[in-house]
Amino acid sequence: MTLKDLAVSFHFPKFSTSRDFYKAFGCRVCMLLSYQMISVYQLYIVEDYVHQTKTEAAGTIATMSIITMVVSLTASLISGPISDKMHTHKVPVIIASLLFAIGTAMPWIMPSVTGMYLYAGIAGFGYGVYSAIDQALNVDVLPNKEEAGKGLGILNLATTLGQAVGPTITSVVKTTTGTYTPAFAISIVMAVCAAVFVLRIQKVK
Repeated sequence: MTLKDLAVSFHFPKFSTSRDFYKAFGCRVCMLLSYQMISVYQLYIVEDYVHQTKTEAAGTIATMSIITMVVSLTASLISGPISDKMHTHKVPVIIASLLFAIGTAMPWIMPSVTGMYLYAGIAGFGYGVYSAIDQALNVDVLPNKEEAGKGLGILNLATTLGQAVGPTITSVVKTTTGTYTPAFAISIVMAVCAAVFVLRIQKVK
């Protein structure tokens, strides 16, 4: 391998010929950012936003974890076959993103244990659908099937970016405003943006 070959292997696809690929990249960044903004801070949200004690919060988080596990597993089992039957990957990802936005709105509207349980159920189901279908959509929009590994590696950068930036935004919001309320709004906007990115993908269903 020459130095030129090595440089080419790190070259990102041209935007002009890979628009759908970068729209999928944008979807993943927004969705992971939205998810990480709330999920990483669940315990602190239950304590500071819902105003539970540490003992009560531990019980609430445990229940939320069970709810999320059940709905996510259910979503992952049923969404794949349904997507295949519909012959589309875009629609399930759009629905998943919007469900996640709706779920995130629950504790924003109802700062209570009920709101957090609804978040765990609705957002957890949406994220389960997203996790099951997103990778298939990413494969659909790869600019060069012969360089699939590189393309999927670039898309994985979106995952890392969302995981790093999401909690940082929530931390800044809580530090500057003293409340988690704006974090919910930003998370909802990011989930909706993820749906818009997928909606604008043109070359695949």
